[in-house]
Amino acid sequence: MTPVCLQLLQNPAKFIEHANAQIWTDLIHQAREQALLGSCYFLLQDAGLYDAIPEKVKTHLYSGYIYAQKQKISLIKEMLKLEPFFSDAPYPCVLLKGCAYRLTELAMARGRVFSDIDILVPQQQFPDALQRLNEAGFIEFGMSDYDRRYYLRWSHQHPPLIHYLRGVSIDLHHHIYPVSSQENILIEPMLRQSIPLAGSSFAVPTKALMFVHACVHLFYQDETHKLVKDLWDLYQLYLDAIAEGEANIVQAATDLNAQAAVYYAFDVLEWLFQINVSALALTQLKPFANHSQRRSMRWLLTQLFNPQSSWHRLAHIWWAIRGHLLKMGPMTLLYHSVAKSVEQYRERRIHTAQQQQQDALTKPKDAGFQ
Repeated sequence: MTPVCLQLLQNPAKFIEHANAQIWTDLIHQAREQALLGSCYFLLQDAGLYDAIPEKVKTHLYSGYIYAQKQKISLIKEMLKLEPFFSDAPYPCVLLKGCAYRLTELAMARGRVFSDIDILVPQQQFPDALQRLNEAGFIEFGMSDYDRRYYLRWSHQHPPLIHYLRGVSIDLHHHIYPVSSQENILIEPMLRQSIPLAGSSFAVPTKALMFVHACVHLFYQDETHKLVKDLWDLYQLYLDAIAEGEANIVQAATDLNAQAAVYYAFDVLEWLFQINVSALALTQLKPFANHSQRRSMRWLLTQLFNPQSSWHRLAHIWWAIRGHLLKMGPMTLLYHSVAKSVEQYRERRIHTAQQQQQDALTKPKDAGFQ
């Protein structure tokens, strides 16, 4: 069973033809959950179908468009505030994901929303970039000692930084995938081939590199709550990248050592959006892929898309386990799981003790009547 939101994205004309009131209601709920209201607005506008949908649905989609436009303005203002702090940085500062899509003015970024600003810098200059962000007012808010060690030891980024006044969140990256992973995704090409933004201290990846990064993010992740959005992003990024040549995509995959992720992406996009991938590209990428994993991708997505499936919950669990194994490897994952469980147990004990003390202080005393 394909989610109604994905059905609209795949074939908006057919969707509108068969949609009833309940289907429209489900669409709005799913589009809001997936942060796709604004994207659906532009999809229907571009297809000339916006006037064919119910007025109440228009209201919701238009609200998504307005929110995305507001976020775009806020992003530009935020980047202008960051510029002075990185104007003399002697190393590339590469914007990733939603921020890069917006500032590159990709068509797929219209109506798209995102939660934070992602910046990639070389690992050697990571301390300097962190200091610049601290000077700009971005600080690390409270987290447990273990979680902080996890970020610094095994992750690909610093713990999230929040502006102390504006509440804007920045993820400062030294990699695009956890360093504890055995996948060995390379980062130097992303830094070396980045394209400076006109009049800015920042740069963005090429369209091919954006697509490859999205492949890595989707097929090596452990989360499932925004799969439809991630798949739609992947398809839209593919359309932008393929316009500059399929060979560029294959080369970018090779440069980042991410051929397997791109192979899985091509396979899923052929299935869901009927793209045409050349035999040459598949031949170049296929030797790096795990073919049982390729087959399991479609099965997992099919089960994840269908809440009525008896395998739905198991698919969620297996997607999460698979993603964590790819990020850490079995021994690191085992250590992390045990350490995290112990930490959570200690936190619960501390919280229980604190609550008991609070209850004792607020408990009504005996009124003293004889």
